[in-house]
Amino acid sequence: MRLFIRRLFAIGLLATAAHAYASSRSAMLRTVVTTDMEQDDLASLIRYLLYTNELDTQGIIYSSSKIHWSGDGNGTRFFLPDREYTSPQWSWRWTGTRTIQDKVLQAYAEVFPNLLCHDPFYPTPDELLSKVKIGNIDFEGEMDHDTDGSNLIRSLLLDEDPRPLYLQAWGGTNTIARALKSIEEQYSGSQQWTETKDTVSRKAVILASAFQDETYANYISLNWPQVRVEQMVAGYSTWAYNCDKGQGNAHGLPESRVYFTGDWIKANIQTGPYGKLYRSWLDGQSMPGDQLDIFGNLTTARTSTFCQPLGPYDFLSEGDNVAFNPLLTTGIQDPSNPNLGGWGGRSIQNSTSPNLWEMVGSEKNQTGAETDNYTTDRWAASIQNDFAARMQWTLTPNYEHANHPPSVEILNGTTVKAYPGATVELAGAVSDPDLDNVTTSWWQYFEEGTYPGSVTVTESDNHRADVTIPADAKTGQTISIILQATDNGQFPLTRYGRVFIQVI
Repeated sequence: MRLFIRRLFAIGLLATAAHAYASSRSAMLRTVVTTDMEQDDLASLIRYLLYTNELDTQGIIYSSSKIHWSGDGNGTRFFLPDREYTSPQWSWRWTGTRTIQDKVLQAYAEVFPNLLCHDPFYPTPDELLSKVKIGNIDFEGEMDHDTDGSNLIRSLLLDEDPRPLYLQAWGGTNTIARALKSIEEQYSGSQQWTETKDTVSRKAVILASAFQDETYANYISLNWPQVRVEQMVAGYSTWAYNCDKGQGNAHGLPESRVYFTGDWIKANIQTGPYGKLYRSWLDGQSMPGDQLDIFGNLTTARTSTFCQPLGPYDFLSEGDNVAFNPLLTTGIQDPSNPNLGGWGGRSIQNSTSPNLWEMVGSEKNQTGAETDNYTTDRWAASIQNDFAARMQWTLTPNYEHANHPPSVEILNGTTVKAYPGATVELAGAVSDPDLDNVTTSWWQYFEEGTYPGSVTVTESDNHRADVTIPADAKTGQTISIILQATDNGQFPLTRYGRVFIQVI
């Protein structure tokens, strides 16, 4: 569809293209980012905006956290025990409310014409700028009053759009909590309350990179127990500050570690007017207002108790990727079902009331060995190559001179039924917009299925495979098979298909 719409624009069929664009955009996942805009939030935002062609971004909202809060400007001191600061403070490590508008979106505007050459679905800089709001930032967990940010979330939760609203919490959940509190205050005494609460609870999905204040525990979980909340802190093992471990074992599997080195980051990510804003170790940059910045230069990094520095331009952190990776278009993404895996990792339900999901700590690798952090580590190389390819889009005003992901379809559909002992013939259809060579592989995603063992997958030509159903498989059990396709571009791009074999 995207390639078709791009061609409509190119040949001048503007009205037809605009109609197709509007229809397709209304089917996108609807999301809001809330962020305390620290160093790793900035890096995550640089990545996130390159995927706004795939997501209907309805808000980008400054919010506080236990690490960053602005103070109320009235001389009020704030203190909670077990925090970095040991005495009441007027503010703490606040980085301001202009970085997104004055730095990130200005750089995005500079490269926007190039991005449009690769996908007409990229939002305009002005459209994104209109989504930037200031939420509840005064103190950690402050949710005492309405803000522009909380009012925006409130209005989105109450509007007529039937799509789920994925609320990303890159900092605290307090601005989200304030929006829910405002809805409760408005409707709790009315005849509409039960219906309104049910509707909002079904629409809101909170994707928290971590619980960075107490508003989930103290308000959301108690008063909105049916809102699905995903606590994704386990993904930090791949994407957050892992400098205390050392570069050699901090980031993923051995085959993916090159994508976190300074040589690779500097050459492929921190390039051009947009990429240069990305943060890496010892890159000479700093975040205004963050008096404890230890990341930009060697002197402060060496004396820091936070962690020991890595080499120049080594991967610093993008801890908040965990909140939006589940939403990205890969062919197997399904944010409605956190139990399915993908670039965002796989989660299991911790409790039904509150409706809390948490990322799994380990999965089986392709040899069958249980491996810590595999649910996110397994995708790291593909994710990093995808990021680098999109950064090239910011530099390349010609579609033909950059790489774009292949398309994958499993011709059998999403579900196939089979008896124990039978052999299932699977067929895939793969294409590439750049006419690159595409290599495919079929593999079993152990944890997605309910059959507890491994199956034999025999690949053949033309993207086909035979799967033998074990004789001990029981009726009703399922086996998940993934078709993975990778092109041979400068930065190899990977997409997927999934089919479930149901034992009958």
